[in-house]
Amino acid sequence: MQDISQKIIDSAGKLFMQYGFKSITMDDVAKDLSISKKTIYQVFKDKNEIVCTVTERFLRDHKIKFDAVEDDSNNAIEKIYKASLLAREIFEKIHPYILYDLEKFYGEAWNLYLKYKQDIFLNALISNLQEGINEGYFRDDIDIQVMASLRMEEIQLAFNIMVSPTQKLDLKEVQQQLFDHFLYGIVSEKGYSLLKSYKKNAEINEN
Repeated sequence: MQDISQKIIDSAGKLFMQYGFKSITMDDVAKDLSISKKTIYQVFKDKNEIVCTVTERFLRDHKIKFDAVEDDSNNAIEKIYKASLLAREIFEKIHPYILYDLEKFYGEAWNLYLKYKQDIFLNALISNLQEGINEGYFRDDIDIQVMASLRMEEIQLAFNIMVSPTQKLDLKEVQQQLFDHFLYGIVSEKGYSLLKSYKKNAEINEN
């Protein structure tokens, strides 16, 4: 039973990330796995339970990847820059309506996201900003709590923009623009020089 449970979550997760939570039905998951819908209901009570399980796993995997970035970084600039590259990879793979669907239709999973956002992501960002100030890479006159909260809302803002776009937009590019706007606003001259070097090296590696 555990094996089929994992297969259902893998399939549902793949479909949700590609098409959004709302548009994918239990029939779609059953078809993707070539099993009956009845088999799915023997393992999961309803679609909401699947959405919660997929969301929980995504957030857990997200934390593991970002913890690895932190462990592999030598300073606050490198940490936040590498984290932005990892986020960019993630944004390339998810549907722009993901958060909209959670908030509007799946309250339990939405609360899981909000708890992660507050308890994990926000606290990690606050820690990074303080570290950067101590190292001299971030301006020492910024209000850490305000800037961390602003960054959190910027990430969510990008998804809201994608729900009602005024033009054809790319989620990862919108997120990148917001990230650059945030980071260049808080770096010191010392931090700006280091950030330029990371960006230059990244461009060289891409070419």
